[in-house]
Amino acid sequence: MRPFKISYSTKLLVTVVAILTLCEVAFLVFQFNREQRYRQDMLNAQLTILNYQLLDHYDGGVVNVELWERTIDLPIQELQLAIFDSRGNVIYDNSGLEKGGNPLEYEEIRMANESSDHRGFCVHNDDEKDGDDFYYYAALKEGDLYARTGALGHDVGISEFMQIDRSFIWYALLIYVIIIVITWYATSRIGNTVKRLSEFAQAAEKGEEIYDTKVFPRNELGMIAHNIVLIYVRWQRTLAERDRQAAIAQKEEEEKAKLKRELTNNINHELKTPVSAISLELDTILTHKDKLSETQRNMLLARCKANSDRLLTMIKDILALNRLEEGAENIQRELLSLRDIVDDVTDNLLPKAEDAGIGFEINLPDTMMMLGNGPLLESIFNNLVNNAILYSGGSTISISLQEEDDKSYRILISDDGIGIGEEHLEHIFDRFYRIESGRSRKKGGSGIGLAIVKSAAQFHGGDITLRNLPSGGLEFTLTLAKSM
Repeated sequence: MRPFKISYSTKLLVTVVAILTLCEVAFLVFQFNREQRYRQDMLNAQLTILNYQLLDHYDGGVVNVELWERTIDLPIQELQLAIFDSRGNVIYDNSGLEKGGNPLEYEEIRMANESSDHRGFCVHNDDEKDGDDFYYYAALKEGDLYARTGALGHDVGISEFMQIDRSFIWYALLIYVIIIVITWYATSRIGNTVKRLSEFAQAAEKGEEIYDTKVFPRNELGMIAHNIVLIYVRWQRTLAERDRQAAIAQKEEEEKAKLKRELTNNINHELKTPVSAISLELDTILTHKDKLSETQRNMLLARCKANSDRLLTMIKDILALNRLEEGAENIQRELLSLRDIVDDVTDNLLPKAEDAGIGFEINLPDTMMMLGNGPLLESIFNNLVNNAILYSGGSTISISLQEEDDKSYRILISDDGIGIGEEHLEHIFDRFYRIESGRSRKKGGSGIGLAIVKSAAQFHGGDITLRNLPSGGLEFTLTLAKSM
């Protein structure tokens, strides 16, 4: 069984209500005492007026009580009156003041002597009567005379006069209830915010994914909580993106390592073939030099030359490819004319093309300028055109500008030959991939020419794709950026 847990909003509400209750009680006590003092001050004022009137009706040791009583209108039944001089001699008394000892010792008399207005007021019990009777006494000093009046606290008139107006209690209670309702509403909103923050903290501690879909209350605490959650969500997304990038980088590193292993194996295999052929041919020449005719010896030497040329071409292509992939930032760039580069390539390959019965169709404007590396651009067109001459079996090689915009050129290189099988299209740019390995080696191919073309195109901010034409032959689409 889970232990009972009081929510934060309930704790906050109870705390605030307790404080408000203490404040309410303190206010009521203060207001009650204040009202009571006010009533006493009013009674003191009334009794003081009686004292003034009493002294006004004193004449030569005689108080005209009947005349005095006709001049006042007070609903007081037991009103005590006394006049005495500064030596304590009682001049007039209707309350038995003479029996009570020296009147100068009464508290209200001492107050009248000490105060600047010569007035005193005091409340004390009646010493001669049992019970809880008490009197309100007011004293006035005028010259050598003292006037002292007293009113019984339980007198009906006095009780009504001293009755405290309790309407303020109901107003205070109404305000108290309203404040409690407002406090409940405020604490519930704060409690909801704290509850959401608590749930967020628990989820964050467990490392759970948090997506901030709920809206916090529109107050300062709600905004702070919302910002905290947003910061955590962004941090969480940043970590997820970092992990994703790290996974991608790791995968790329693994792919690179795999490609390097494959490249090393392929290089070993590709280099082994011409080297073995050269070794065998030279061994044949050296072993049977007396038995070989001049024609046979020249044929073997020609084969050695072809294999060595193929070996040099392969090494050159491997170095070019590694240069593209690992040191691209060090390759120089300059403003070049693509038309001039294509013309140089076709001029160099023209004898070879004529021997194969192939012609060129060049449709490039002279204004095709771009920022790039001349040898790499030359290798792109040289590989594409040379492959078409060697393997297409067609009669025409076409190079034309398909599209130009402010940023790039799109060039088509096509032939009207036999094309290749569809299954080879997605692998044609892989290193050492050959459609017919025997035929390729026979014609001196290294197997990485099109891989160089792909990397060189990407180095120049573009790409290259190919497709079989419906009418026959291959079509390469080469995109090159005007500036990088």
